[in-house]
Amino acid sequence: MRAAIIAMMILLLPAALFAGPTMGVYFTFTPTQMHYNPMPFEQFNGYLYVHNTACYLNAVEYALAIPEGVILMSYTLPVGALELGSPLAGHSVAIWPPMDGWNPGYNLVNTFLFMALNSCPATGGTLHDALVKVLPHPDTGLIQGSCWPENYLFPYTGLTSIICPEVYGVQDTNWGAIKSLF
Repeated sequence: MRAAIIAMMILLLPAALFAGPTMGVYFTFTPTQMHYNPMPFEQFNGYLYVHNTACYLNAVEYALAIPEGVILMSYTLPVGALELGSPLAGHSVAIWPPMDGWNPGYNLVNTFLFMALNSCPATGGTLHDALVKVLPHPDTGLIQGSCWPENYLFPYTGLTSIICPEVYGVQDTNWGAIKSLF
């Protein structure tokens, strides 16, 4: 029994080690949905959240890449934030008061207002698998945050969101039919 518990801990250790801080654009106010299907000329929000910060966050640095056919209309930072640059050219944001990274485990860093110039193929448009990426800041080459009061820097992993994700159909079949395909 003890060997089984030790083996389980060893197997779960890599997952715990690689679950580091992430930064991504979500399309719901609670960070759950990373895909969206807009109509032509629809304005919609994207929310830049950071996860697993595990400190009092007082600054972030990133850049945002949006696809052709989508326009960044405006953005809103938290109250008390100071900024250098812009989201598309490289954005450095200082936040005061610092955000609690433990409770609830994520923080809203920026709210974007996008507009889609086209729609998804399901509604007659040509916008499909359009990626919204969080990229490294061009000046530092990093996606990073700062923890208060020590002001030490740590890296984030940038996530990718999808506008008009490609839909793949599935069919009910048996395992023999699947194996016969290969």
